[in-house]
Amino acid sequence: MHTINKHIKWRTDNGCILICDCKRLIDLKIDLKFQKILEKFEKGVEKNDLKNEEKLLFLDFERLKLLSVLEIRSIKESEFPRAMKLLDNELKKRVRDNKFLFENFRKFPEFFIGIFLDNELIGIICGFPREDYLLISEIAVDSRFQKRGFGAMLVREFEKNSKGKYNKINVGAQDEVIGFYKLLDYKPFLLIQYKKGDYSPDNLNEFKILNVKENGENVMVEVEIRKPDLNLLRELRKRYLKAYLQYIFSKKI
Repeated sequence: MHTINKHIKWRTDNGCILICDCKRLIDLKIDLKFQKILEKFEKGVEKNDLKNEEKLLFLDFERLKLLSVLEIRSIKESEFPRAMKLLDNELKKRVRDNKFLFENFRKFPEFFIGIFLDNELIGIICGFPREDYLLISEIAVDSRFQKRGFGAMLVREFEKNSKGKYNKINVGAQDEVIGFYKLLDYKPFLLIQYKKGDYSPDNLNEFKILNVKENGENVMVEVEIRKPDLNLLRELRKRYLKAYLQYIFSKKI
């Protein structure tokens, strides 16, 4: 698979596309009709899947060294520290520490998947089994390469590696990325977690409760929702100050 080189910048201007190779200080101009093809190249393409003008432009870009190899695979143990550094750099909050993730990496390396651009790790997804489902624990893409579909590519590869082993994938979504999982056909429910004594399921009779689990002193209540709503979530957090509330997205595979 190939994508546009990380040193390449392009923009539309006055009816054409201006391309700059910022490393080699080369400027190019091509017709605006190639915009959708460039957008496709940015998301990663297989040369053999291209047709007509797509293939001709690919060959021109290849000759001009404007393309890079894009690889998606399970990470190696030697690459684990790089993956953790990427998570630290890109995530506002780390839920699980490196030691915990490394223990699960040793058991389930097929669910620690990276995207590499010319051998540079630019994206990572981590996961492991929980009870009756597979959990996406963390996912991050280098900010330089976001909005190019690499996050979705990581999730699809994660799903591919889970087929035949697990029937369901769950992921707890940070508020700012709930739209990402909706686009990937994940269905949401609301998780309300609290310590015993702070609340009881009776306090949650405004909701349709799907499941209640207890883990030591913690109670986890799964609640049905029609669609994720950040305004509602913020309101509920004010109402249930002692509870932790988060949208969880689930997909059967």
